Amino acid sequence: MRAKQWATWCAMFVLLACAGSARAQSEDSAGDPGDSLDALRQGRLTIWVLRPASGHRPRGASAGNRDQAEITYREQSASSFGQSASDYGTASSNYGVASSSPTISAENAMPSTDQNTNGNTAGTPADPSSKASDYKEQTAGSFGQPSGSFGTASSNHGQTAGSYGQTASTYGTAASNHGQTAGSFGNSLSTIAQAGTSAANAPKPDPLQERLAADLQDLFPELQVQFVDVYVDDLKDDLAAVKGTTAYPDLLIGPLSAEWWSGLQGRFGLAMLQPASFLADGLPYGESFTPEFAILARAPHMETAKAFALWMSEGDSCAGCVQQSSSKRSQDAADVAVSAIGHLLRGENLGEAADPSMADFSPRLGQGLLATTGNGVADAGAVRVEVIQASTAERLAVVALRVMVSSDSVFGLAHPLVVLRRADSGAWKVLHVSLNLPEVEQQSERLALANTSPPARAERHAGVVGISQASPADGDSRPPVPELWWDNGGGAGLQVVEWQRSRGGWLDSHLYLAPDHNPKLQTRVTAQFASSQGRYRWRVWSVGAEGEMKISPWRTLNILPK
Repeated sequence: MRAKQWATWCAMFVLLACAGSARAQSEDSAGDPGDSLDALRQGRLTIWVLRPASGHRPRGASAGNRDQAEITYREQSASSFGQSASDYGTASSNYGVASSSPTISAENAMPSTDQNTNGNTAGTPADPSSKASDYKEQTAGSFGQPSGSFGTASSNHGQTAGSYGQTASTYGTAASNHGQTAGSFGNSLSTIAQAGTSAANAPKPDPLQERLAADLQDLFPELQVQFVDVYVDDLKDDLAAVKGTTAYPDLLIGPLSAEWWSGLQGRFGLAMLQPASFLADGLPYGESFTPEFAILARAPHMETAKAFALWMSEGDSCAGCVQQSSSKRSQDAADVAVSAIGHLLRGENLGEAADPSMADFSPRLGQGLLATTGNGVADAGAVRVEVIQASTAERLAVVALRVMVSSDSVFGLAHPLVVLRRADSGAWKVLHVSLNLPEVEQQSERLALANTSPPARAERHAGVVGISQASPADGDSRPPVPELWWDNGGGAGLQVVEWQRSRGGWLDSHLYLAPDHNPKLQTRVTAQFASSQGRYRWRVWSVGAEGEMKISPWRTLNILPK
């Protein structure tokens, strides 16, 4: 355990060091909080916190029928709400599907044959429904390199369930002055107690919920927020019971059941954009997770609920940030990046905006950014693309973007990352697009790509020599998760493995980062991304000072069945 904590702290130190040196190497256009969170600053929210078991509620008792005996649905004060982290939902170590499972899907399925981003024709893909059987997403413990090399630790972006929060006895805002009082919101605590609920049957305090309440109070002191505990098995009846009343919730937070995703969302909730897939990118991450949440379609305070969802999705570091000012060089790169995402959202190729070396894939894959978890359809008119932050060097630019969809039926966020290279003409050209990344991964990759100068002065002056791929040979077949290695010519501070998977045609590409801060003649990485049977291809970017870059040829790789 101590070794793991030490590795986490080392990763934090490396990331912070990269952030500082990145500013010395590149122009970093810092994001500032925009107006997306204004509704949280003086709004009102009612949040139902879902509990995973129904307890002892008698048949017929519901949130709207509180005169029934033994009702376990209660409005909680700061000293009583929640349950222990060990009882709450799913532990981060069990969250999702284990790396040994062959059933998880983490990539967009290839759509029908269309032109690729450079205007070429892509192959006919397989049925999207087939993807679940042959692609495996990695657990937090199996990504990329050891924690001691590079990345963002969980203590820097989010916290584990066990450390997230504070005890009720140290929480500073009493229920009587936090949001609405119990007497003005549905039934009072005394009424509920008279109905048969006792403090002995109250759920145990939940550190996650307490920390959430504390953070909201600290960051948005004017926000009036009400937390109400609801058992997940009773959700359908409780929502029906409070329909049309002041007790109707704005959001649900907690373990959403299969019943919610299979039917209740279409009846009660907004459709949400599909979440980003966490693919191996070479950077280590600690154990962390964001609780599931949903926005109700009839939320009384809809704009505040959407602002809360944005804040939950992007964390405290710079939730809702947008670039306010930048140099002309950064602004030019940001404009090209925004335009590129706009083309992909419409299923259009990038044409002359694409770098000649950009990986080919069907531009219709970009429309997958607007795929939803429910029945709603994201209207292109409801889409807004914002620049979170742009980092530029003399020859390389990295732009972190936010795609926000907000309408009466759909809400959601996506976080593309666009890498651009300056052409001989001086114009920025799109070299790579990561269509949607978790926000923590987006920012970590941006920082890494903004810090590419080698530490040795001699290497910086010599320039990038490039690499020579050694193994596997082009077209070779290997067991899952093979080792890739190449010979270094020197001059780089970052090696980037760009990879694609074929499913009837090449899917969109992804980046696997290997910081090159120590002089060495050879680099070996474990291809965590090549974990399922199929055809892949890979190449290496060798990136040095001011974004100078040399790119190796593509090599194909066939992964054998396990």
